[in-house]
Amino acid sequence: MTDLTKDPIVNAIHSGIKRGINVTVEKKFFGWAVVLIYSGMDTMASLNMSLGQEEVTKRDFVEWVEKYIHFPCTEQLTGLDLYGARCSTLHRYGVVSRLSKEGKCRQVGYMNHSKPEVRYNPDVSQRLVLVSVEALRDAFFKGVDRFLIDVFGSGDLQKIQILEQRLKTLFQSLPHKKDTSGDAAF
Repeated sequence: MTDLTKDPIVNAIHSGIKRGINVTVEKKFFGWAVVLIYSGMDTMASLNMSLGQEEVTKRDFVEWVEKYIHFPCTEQLTGLDLYGARCSTLHRYGVVSRLSKEGKCRQVGYMNHSKPEVRYNPDVSQRLVLVSVEALRDAFFKGVDRFLIDVFGSGDLQKIQILEQRLKTLFQSLPHKKDTSGDAAF
């Protein structure tokens, strides 16, 4: 039987990124869940970078989000909305970003358990859109799954090889054994 715990998709993505997000949502640490979701989006955009590219860019993030993040309701968040939200969340732990101040994207606020999952009422504010944290998580998870299926199902051997190499660079949880002195060996 194959030990899938050593597979980077199982280990880093499912048991690492997705599990961390699920735990924070389950424990109602919504702010930290959002931080982890945007960090995960950054990670997915970096996995999708072109050959030879070393650093993920705003454009990479926006393109990945536009292609893979979709909500089961009429209103959607744009790639720029989510990039601005990523910046405000990761850099300020807030909702105001340089892009939103410049009017290039909407501020993204958060709520839990909402139908519709994304709410925007320009009569109240043209600059603010609300998203359910659980829906953001679900859209991200589905986006990750679609991305992996797209790459591995593409038949593009170079793209598959690049992804496989980059997956190996993600944090991995590896089992360790104790030696006779009681110190952990990794």
